[in-house]
Amino acid sequence: MSTLGIVLVAAGRGERLGAGKPKAFVELQGSTLIEHCVSTITALPHGGHLVIVVPEALAAETLSLVSATVEPGSLWEISVTPGGRERHESVRFGIDALHDTANVVLVHDAARPLAPRTLFERVAAEVARTGDSVIPALPVADTLKRVGEGGIVHETVDRSPLVAVQTPQGFLREQLAAAHDRLGSAAPDSSENGPTDDAEVVQRAGGTVRVVAGDMLAHKLTVPGDLMLLEALLTTETGNSQ
Repeated sequence: MSTLGIVLVAAGRGERLGAGKPKAFVELQGSTLIEHCVSTITALPHGGHLVIVVPEALAAETLSLVSATVEPGSLWEISVTPGGRERHESVRFGIDALHDTANVVLVHDAARPLAPRTLFERVAAEVARTGDSVIPALPVADTLKRVGEGGIVHETVDRSPLVAVQTPQGFLREQLAAAHDRLGSAAPDSSENGPTDDAEVVQRAGGTVRVVAGDMLAHKLTVPGDLMLLEALLTTETGNSQ
């Protein structure tokens, strides 16, 4: 019987945030980003296997956080595995740690702690419906300019075909694993930038990627100002749910 597999990527150093600790262990209203994500994932209306990828030195701390977060009787099995040197390597380790029965896999960044349950459900359902890779995205609202050296504006970029991509991103497990294996075995190419998300890893391997509607709550924590925005979003959501 197939189950849903989720890889929660929490191994990033978070240097731009300047918090003095890995980003996933920063607290948002008294709970770490990992705890917020685990609470959402284990509230999904079906069971599955969640693998949390963290720095090896923080594996024991992560297990303690999970124990304090997950409700008794949860249908979710949770494992913790060490991350790699780069994000794509951490994702590959997470995939390898999933049960063989997980045929649909969602990859989510712990840096998006408020991504709602409905977003996970929407992505997973579209993967199951189409067999394609699926990413949530929002339209780009700002005017975009292409800027050269010295801060000189060269042109205004047409934003109509552009979107801002979020996580969780969803895949058929076999396709995602094969794409990451191909990336890991490829010789480094100094002329090619590395992929910035898992959808690009799959696309480079020839896979089809489609978009579903994203969610403003899935905002990513990158710099200190993002933490204030997430605090405000969480306060609003908490107030609306009361």
